[in-house]
Amino acid sequence: MRKFYALGVMAAAAVFTMVPVSSAQAVATNVQSPGNMAGGRYESSIDMLSMWDNSPIDNDYVRLRVTNVTRSDPRVYTHDGSPTYNNRKDVYIPSTWRSGDKITLSVCSVDRYNGSASCSGTATAWV
Repeated sequence: MRKFYALGVMAAAAVFTMVPVSSAQAVATNVQSPGNMAGGRYESSIDMLSMWDNSPIDNDYVRLRVTNVTRSDPRVYTHDGSPTYNNRKDVYIPSTWRSGDKITLSVCSVDRYNGSASCSGTATAWV
């Protein structure tokens, strides 16, 4: 998903969506940073986390925070791609996570020089 903004105008709200995929129990949960500079996704049908960088400048990276609430297991994944090259990174969830576990996820676009971050809110999903 890519959005273009004229004259640098960006939306300031975080967006969460839950999109049904192949079966009744399989769901994709999406998070976006303000302005859609970074995005993250959990696809329950394949137990995969994805993150991507939509920023038009190359001085930032993506940070995806995922916590298995059921098992008190926080994880942080990063991706240093760009919107034109190596945009997306996929990782499988840990093998210790089980069906029915509650997870939360949020994504940030982080400036590599000053450390400032523009983050989504937190979305909830189930393994």
